[in-house]
Amino acid sequence: MKKILNMIQNNKGFTLIELLAVIVILAILMLVASTNIFNILDNARRGSFRTEFLTLLQSAQTTASMELMNGTLSQTQNTKCYVIGESPLSENFSNNGNYTGSVLVTLNADGSLSATGWMRSNYFTITSKTDAIGNNEGDIPASNDENNTSAITTCGGYIS
Repeated sequence: MKKILNMIQNNKGFTLIELLAVIVILAILMLVASTNIFNILDNARRGSFRTEFLTLLQSAQTTASMELMNGTLSQTQNTKCYVIGESPLSENFSNNGNYTGSVLVTLNADGSLSATGWMRSNYFTITSKTDAIGNNEGDIPASNDENNTSAITTCGGYIS
């Protein structure tokens, strides 16, 4: 009997207050961690979108180079417009993100090619290599590049 009484009196468990304090601390830690994780995920999505945009510009330049070599693009024609999803750009740029956009490729006087354009997804819009990526909530970034403004107006404006 004495052993049973000693076991009851020497109970080494946690009190309700201690358990609640641990739960509150864990909840606060999860709240802080979740906001950081959401920021990291958003930055990763933006970085991926910018990479896709740079790939689009490179694909348009590659397409224009191939057309110049094949003779289907005249050297007297100093600009060419390529639209996402349309041939011949679709051969070099796979549109897995269901993007809209266009690229204006310019044949420079020294024979090099330069590309400017815009691209839009369900979530983001980008108008230049260096501009910020805007959210599609009416926050379309304005490009500071005159050639890029030409790419938007010549090759097709924003689809709202």
